[in-house]
Amino acid sequence: MRNLLGRLHARRLPELLRIADAWSVPIAAESKGDVVGALYRAMTDARTMRDIWERLDEEERAIAATLADAADANAAPTIGDLAAHLGAPEARVREVALRLYRMGILAREGDDEPLPIGAAPRLILPREIALNIRRVQDEMAAGDLTTAPLRVLIELLDDAEVEEAGRIWGMRAVPGVARRQDVVSRLLRLVNDRVRIERAARTRSRHAAAIWKVAWEAEEPVPLAEAARRAGLAGAEARDIARLREALAELEGALLVWHTYRPDGSRWLFVPAEIRAPGAAPVVDLPPLVEVDLAPYEAPSWRHPDALAWDLLTLLRLIADPRAPAWPVGEPPPRWLSRVAAHRFWAGEAEGTPVGYLELLRALGLAEGVLAVAEEAKPPRLIAGRRARAWRGESFAAQMARLRERWLQLPEWIEGEPAGVVEVRGADWRGMRLRLLTALADPGIGLAPGAWVTLDSLAARIAASNPALLGPSFMAATARMGGEVGAGVDEEEARRAALSDVVALELGGAFAWFGIVETLAPSGQPRVVRLTEIGARLAAPPPISPAPDAEPDEAALGIDAAGEVALRFASPERVWALTAFAEPVDLGAESHYRVTERSIAGALAAGTTPSQITRFLERGSQQPLPEPLAEKIAAWSRRHLQLRLSRALLIRLEEEAQRAPLARVLQRAGWQSESVGDRDLLLHLPDGADAVSQGEEALVAALRDAGFHPEWSDDASG
Repeated sequence: MRNLLGRLHARRLPELLRIADAWSVPIAAESKGDVVGALYRAMTDARTMRDIWERLDEEERAIAATLADAADANAAPTIGDLAAHLGAPEARVREVALRLYRMGILAREGDDEPLPIGAAPRLILPREIALNIRRVQDEMAAGDLTTAPLRVLIELLDDAEVEEAGRIWGMRAVPGVARRQDVVSRLLRLVNDRVRIERAARTRSRHAAAIWKVAWEAEEPVPLAEAARRAGLAGAEARDIARLREALAELEGALLVWHTYRPDGSRWLFVPAEIRAPGAAPVVDLPPLVEVDLAPYEAPSWRHPDALAWDLLTLLRLIADPRAPAWPVGEPPPRWLSRVAAHRFWAGEAEGTPVGYLELLRALGLAEGVLAVAEEAKPPRLIAGRRARAWRGESFAAQMARLRERWLQLPEWIEGEPAGVVEVRGADWRGMRLRLLTALADPGIGLAPGAWVTLDSLAARIAASNPALLGPSFMAATARMGGEVGAGVDEEEARRAALSDVVALELGGAFAWFGIVETLAPSGQPRVVRLTEIGARLAAPPPISPAPDAEPDEAALGIDAAGEVALRFASPERVWALTAFAEPVDLGAESHYRVTERSIAGALAAGTTPSQITRFLERGSQQPLPEPLAEKIAAWSRRHLQLRLSRALLIRLEEEAQRAPLARVLQRAGWQSESVGDRDLLLHLPDGADAVSQGEEALVAALRDAGFHPEWSDDASG
């Protein structure tokens, strides 16, 4: 467990008091539980983390940032791992980590449980602290926000903060039920009223009102330290610091005063322009949606609902084949994979796989442990991962749900960047995917599930209505505008063009690959898109939960005498087994494979036996294998000189009289032997190099204990 509350409870009271002093948290509690509660409330507050981050030195920040960015699924690093990653001496990293541990920022995996002898402690960041560190880093990366519109600023808040702001301004939305987009729109309308602003300011506490007075009268952004001094909250005692944090939390929660970082790292407070000068908000003129009526014959072909999960399994099969060329790490997909093997993927097309598709499969497979990197290879290459076998045992629906969550959390634009249409820097890709998903169900966009619209019109409409789709601050170079957003004359037009390109790429790419939308390119018409039922359920909370793959009552496989196999009910295990010994023909509601001499030869070379193939086909078809096909498989297997090997040891007797006593010794020791000729005995050995070595040593020891004197000989003739 990596939650902060558990980490605090694992500390002793003197340590907790030391942590409280480091975080400037005043403690007036009497019990350990009260101390833990006070610490937890303070340490999970963004204001406190901003103070702490400002006090950390560069070494402390480097270690904290490294651990904050580490995925929970990864093994917690040791001091040695951190030293190697940071390129710093291990002794120095240990010293810095110890300081962070004493401050309560770092924790040891397992807390106060004793470490096994020889094991190095593994370091973790409690999840709440990691989340706030990432938030502070995002705020610093966003730069000066003093001129940002209030709509953009609100997009920086998480859902709970938006709902709390709505409550302060008098909204009656039920938490977790109202959609974020609706809450934000209502908030902006409520804030756009001078009377409500004055009422919200009047109801603040004494210390919050003092900060508000300073920020309001300054008319310009004011340094945080200067605002605290003027408000009488600049004391260095823990109680004074806590009062300032509480005042800022109260004002920020009410959207009245905001905190920002300047490029030099200094901290400032400001009042948004919409709060200073409320008035009628300009109406955004959204581009219209262009609907398209398609003829019945133009409808898209059937696609498996979990096609992307199926394709990851196909990629695993291709990567795991020892005869296949390597995919070097860090390189784009090789031509044999993106072009020659494209017909094996659901997303494959005549000209190959879509740009960015295989890169996304690779990233998701590595994140799930289905794929791995063979670092010892020259160059390093992709191989099957440690979870590949367990992955095949899960349902396609469960796989798809996990992959979708992985994709939504990817910090980079893996699926769109390879297209080279628009180059974006400083974007919030995690937030972009979630915001775009929400926008598809926004009534203001007007996209009805099942209705076909042109992709360009939908992308332009979403970009115009969501100016903060990529985050509050980003730079982009788009092919349509030929310049960078933020650097040209028509900045607003360039920003919308870049956003529109990103939306079009995302909808036509990953959103289509995950089955959220369907796209089509009708002959002589622009590309069109529609929201699927799955996409509509995902875009409108609560999200759908994966249903297990239904087990069919009828046979999952259909087999004919010529070796044609029809896969009627797909599952990861069936697809994996079939692709081991059969060649894919086509994918569809009923996918087809063909058993050939070449495919059988490949299966035999990989270690699959004819009996395994026969058992799988008979179990899947619920009937005996057609005799002509069974005869073909047997003949092909014999033709490829299949042999069965086992390990054995030859004992040569000096005299025939030794046979009986030797046989008794071997029988008592549990060895299986058989006579070969007049003076030889053959003993069967266990499989595996280690087992063979240990078995030979045990045999020699048993023979010597029985009075025999065994000697090794390299001459089989004696």
